[in-house]
Parts: sequence; structure tokens; C-alpha cells
Amino acid sequence: MKAKKASVLLILLCALLIPALLLTAGSAGVPVAAVTFGRVQVTVNQAALEEIAADCLRGSQTAARYKGVEIEGVFPGEHRIVQFFSGGFGLAPASTYCGFYYSEDGVPAAYQNVDVPLTPAGENRWRWSDGTDNGGVTRRITGHWFSYRAWF
Repeated sequence: MKAKKASVLLILLCALLIPALLLTAGSAGVPVAAVTFGRVQVTVNQAALEEIAADCLRGSQTAARYKGVEIEGVFPGEHRIVQFFSGGFGLAPASTYCGFYYSEDGVPAAYQNVDVPLTPAGENRWRWSDGTDNGGVTRRITGHWFSYRAWF
């Protein structure tokens, strides 16, 4: 009886872990779908997303979600951004968040426009850290649009 329970438990554990491992095949344990989803959304829906960003910047945002993406809103700073959340993985204190944002001035920013310096990390790519194990990377998608991945 104990062997049967152990076999059932092992099968259930594998059924849960294998899909999770496949989804986290992307860099830094981030689901592959979440990493690319933002870039695809901007490419396919750029005009509609720019209208949403403009509404947010004017203070007249009307929707909280657009095609599976959470509209987080405006994050103030030297260069305001409108941030969109497309996915995440992990449990605090080891979480990773992915999404994209519209930069009003076309200037890259850290996650939620936190005031930390960005360090160039390749063509159209920047990294940031708050001096702890919290950090992230942002990449230009096109024009005023950037993708982000942040970890905490």
C-alpha cells in the first residue's frame, strides 16, 4: 500500500514539475512565453497600445487589461513611462516579472521607473541593479517601446 501511494505521489509530482520546467526554459527562469509576449504584443498591436499609453499619460486610462496584458499605469520620473505587465514567475523573495513599457521620451528606464542607473549591456539593451540582488534588463523593441525583465 505504501509503495502504491509513493508511486501515485511521484506521478503527481512529475505531472506538476515537467510543465513548470518546460515553461521556464527561458533565461533567468522566466517563462519563455512571458519573455517574448510583450514584444509580440507591441509588434502586432502597436497603434492600440500607443492610444492606451496616451490615455494613461493624459490621466484618462479606461481599461485595466488589454489582450491578456495588465496595464499597470504611469510611473513618474524624469522620463515618464506607461508600464504593461505580461507575466511573472516565482514566489517572493525570488520572483521575476516580465512586460513592456512605453517611454514618453523614448528613454529606457528601470522596472517601474525606479531611479537607478542603467548600464549599457549591448545594442539597445541596458541592465540595472539597486545594489542588492534586485535587478533587471530592458531592451528597446522599437521607437518608444521597451521590454523589461526584473528579478527580486
